Amino acid sequence: MLKPLKSIKSLKHQDSTCKERFTVLCWNVAKLSQRKDFKAYLHSIVEDEEIDFLLLQEVKEGLQKEMSLNGYSYVLSPNIVTKNHLFGVLNAFKVSCESAKSLLSAAQELKYMTHKSSLITQHGMVGKQKLLVVNLHAVNFVTSKDFKAELNYIKSQISAHEGSLIVAGDFNTWNFRRVALLRDFAHELSLTEVTFACDKHIKKVFKKRLDYVFYRALHVEHSKVIKSDDFSDHNPIVVSFSS
Repeated sequence: MLKPLKSIKSLKHQDSTCKERFTVLCWNVAKLSQRKDFKAYLHSIVEDEEIDFLLLQEVKEGLQKEMSLNGYSYVLSPNIVTKNHLFGVLNAFKVSCESAKSLLSAAQELKYMTHKSSLITQHGMVGKQKLLVVNLHAVNFVTSKDFKAELNYIKSQISAHEGSLIVAGDFNTWNFRRVALLRDFAHELSLTEVTFACDKHIKKVFKKRLDYVFYRALHVEHSKVIKSDDFSDHNPIVVSFSS
């Protein structure tokens, strides 16, 4: 198992800008991304929900060939590289990507295990606006101090951005302290949490939610959680935004 050195990307839509209304899917896919049945299921969600942005955590992909992602452009920020595979967070989209930045947590889980990765991508919108999208899988099994340091590091990378912003992922917020630190992080960035009419299918540990979507300078048109028990222990979250 090696520490990754760079992100993997394929950008095919550099002449396209983000629509005034767009839909985001956020999902911890539990390393199932190479399974044929998972790919077929993800494709069905993409088609049914008309997904514009995929924000996936715990993606597993092979090193030998380009990913097949329903025609999306993508950037994958790995936290683990093995002889044949890489694992990490992935942003996929059918619009231009003006920049992409991979971040690796300073802390390692249980001190000697894996780092966790985050990914920041910037996309053009109608006019001269820019959309910044942050996808993260927060480091787990570390102190609250280390968890806060990771959030502060991400905040330092995006605080200068003044336009539309989405921060989403699996935050591993399984205790009161982590939830409080996440809410402080959101407040300091003027982020609003996406709410759901029914959130019982969002992954919880000790009755605390792990998966969140936050936003700024956008409007939420629709939000839902899709029950997908045959796959990951997390369920996909779908949010439609308008600018």
